[in-house]
Amino acid sequence: MRIAYVYPLNAADPAVQSGRPAALLDAFRACGAEIEPVFPLRARPPRLAAAKKLIYRLAFRVHRSDRDPGYLARAAGEIEQRLRGVDCDLVFSPGSELVGSISRARRVAFCADATFAGMHGYYEDFSRLSHEYVRMGYAQERSALHRAELAAYPSEWAARTAIEQHAADPRRVAVIPFGANLGRHNKPGTVESWITNRPVNRLRLLFVGRDWRRKGGDLVIATARALRDRGLEIGLDVVGCPVPAQYGDLPWVTAHGRLTASDAQAMRTLTRLYAEAHLLFVPSRAEAFGLIYAEAHAHGVPVLATDTGGIPGIVRNHETGRLLPLSSGAEDFAQAILELCGDVEDYRDLCRRCYASFAANHNWNEFAGRFLDRLQENAAEQRSRAMPAY
Repeated sequence: MRIAYVYPLNAADPAVQSGRPAALLDAFRACGAEIEPVFPLRARPPRLAAAKKLIYRLAFRVHRSDRDPGYLARAAGEIEQRLRGVDCDLVFSPGSELVGSISRARRVAFCADATFAGMHGYYEDFSRLSHEYVRMGYAQERSALHRAELAAYPSEWAARTAIEQHAADPRRVAVIPFGANLGRHNKPGTVESWITNRPVNRLRLLFVGRDWRRKGGDLVIATARALRDRGLEIGLDVVGCPVPAQYGDLPWVTAHGRLTASDAQAMRTLTRLYAEAHLLFVPSRAEAFGLIYAEAHAHGVPVLATDTGGIPGIVRNHETGRLLPLSSGAEDFAQAILELCGDVEDYRDLCRRCYASFAANHNWNEFAGRFLDRLQENAAEQRSRAMPAY
């Protein structure tokens, strides 16, 4: 299959969108697909769209241009121009934004971690949207879902919003788990050594995220304090965001700052932190998916998180970690940690299940293979429905 891979930014850059477009690019190639790169795009929003963004900001509203019809038309024109004379079997994008505007003469498909309806009012920066942007967002998402032969999501939560809130055809919607970026090449023997070498006399928790508040950073601190009050030796590593000043003097908290995918040394540091962690503890208030949870499993690390959004698409409660309700407090999470790590052999078996889950489900080559298989199945079913009955 020859795939025209469409994306507004440089999809080959592992620093873009947590590395998801680049990992998908590699995975399709690993499955034997020939890629026609149509990225990055030069198309820019109309000047009026930029002006609107500023005006709405003055009214304390968020307005974006990624779903502006004028921008989408320009992007579609550029895509068509770059594909002129190119024979491709499919136009694919790791996002829905551009799909609905692409010429109907071409087959199109996409994947995304959430729909516009799923995000609207869920994430804080999707909660103060301008009414105009909301209308554009719903219209664009519906157009993409009605246009695409296949829309793949990593969780039942996202797929359900596509069907129930955007009227997508269930036959064209698939749930296919996303893969881990960091750790996707980890070997079983290496992971086993990490599991068995983790100390049994102290606990090391890992928090990874750019948004301290949305990811539940205060709750992580409160939980660690509750465990330390019970006499447990706890260490906490924080990656991705600054630790708020009120926690700056806690000797058991180590802040590592931003560790970027383009920095090899930074990735070695992050790999070491995952390898040494007993648990990834990120109790997000809202989460479309969360590749960090899959990356934890790739290192044989169980996850403690909240039962919200797309997280259950990665973490299987009581099998690869624990998911607690959003209403849970520090004492609830502290008790869950004690249960997860209380018995050494049970804990190590849990870690091994995490790695097995990653190997079976949360790797990009598996995603690409399932995605292409589902496309073929849908095409065969469509041909069958089109055949006249005798």
